[in-house]
Formats: sequence, C-alpha cells, structure tokens
Amino acid sequence: MRELEIHIEDRQIVVNLSDSRLTMTFQLSPDGQLKENEFWTVDGGDTEFRQRARQAAFSKARQLAWIPRLKSVA
Repeated sequence: MRELEIHIEDRQIVVNLSDSRLTMTFQLSPDGQLKENEFWTVDGGDTEFRQRARQAAFSKARQLAWIPRLKSVA
C-alpha cells in the first residue's frame, strides 16, 4: 500500500498519495470544522484513498490542535 504524504499550507491540510496525482485538500472553516476543499482536490480517487486521506487529515488537525480530540465513549 502506498504511503500518504501530508503537507500543511496556511490553514489547509493537503494529502497526496505518493507517486500519483491523487490529492485531497482540507480546510478549517470559520466555525472550526475541517472540510474538504473540493476546488483544490485533484483526481479524488477511489473510496479507499478518500477514506485514508480524510482520516489522515483529521489526525493531523488534532495534532495541530485545530480541532479537539474526541472523547472516548464508555
């Protein structure tokens, strides 16, 4: 399985699939939600790539404290 590359540009998280043109871009909205910026998504790819890219972007956003960590439900 190819690796995902994650880049931070301003308030955007760009996720690329290595050695491909597959790219998804996520942006922090004014209300604090991380949303896909469809204008900057290139060759969005299959469902597996999109799910992996979304998970990677949300994980990076939590690391950067852009969005709060989810509390575990007991």
